[in-house]
Amino acid sequence: DADLDFAYLTNANFQDADLTGAGLTGAYLTCANLYGADLTDANLYGADLTGANLRTADLTGAGLSDADLTDADLDYADLTDAYLYGADLTGADLRYADLKDADLDYADLTNADFRDADLTDADLNYADLKFADFEYATVTDADFDDTYWHQTIWTDGLRYDSNQA
Repeated sequence: DADLDFAYLTNANFQDADLTGAGLTGAYLTCANLYGADLTDANLYGADLTGANLRTADLTGAGLSDADLTDADLDYADLTDAYLYGADLTGADLRYADLKDADLDYADLTNADFRDADLTDADLNYADLKFADFEYATVTDADFDDTYWHQTIWTDGLRYDSNQA
C-alpha cells in the first residue's frame, strides 16, 4: 500500500495504476489522470481531485470524505460502498457510475451529472442537489432525506424544486 498522504501530484499520470489501499489523505491530485486506476479501499480523505480524470476507475470502498471532486470525470467509475461524506462533487460527471451503497451524506452535488448512474441503496441525506441531473438514474431504495432541491432534474427528465424521491 502506497503512502502518498499530502503528496503534491497535480497533473500526475496514474492511468491504470494499482493504488489499492493507498494512503492519499489530503493529496493534491488536481487534473491527475487516474483513468482506469484501481483505488479500491484507498484513503483519499480531504484529497483535492479537482478536474481529475477518474473514468472507469475502481473506487470500491474508497474513503473520499471531504474530498474535492469539483469537475472530476467519474464516467463509468465504480464507487460501490465509497464514503463521500461531505465531498464536493460540484459539476462532477458521474454518468453510468456505480454508486450502490455509497455514502453521499452532506455532499455538494451542485450541477453533478448522474444520468444513467446506479444509486441503489445510496445515502444522500442533507446533500445539495441544486441543478443536479438524475435522468435515467436508478435510485432504488436510495435515501434522499433532507436534501436541497433547486432545478434538480429527476429520473423522469423534469426539473423540480422539491424532493421527488
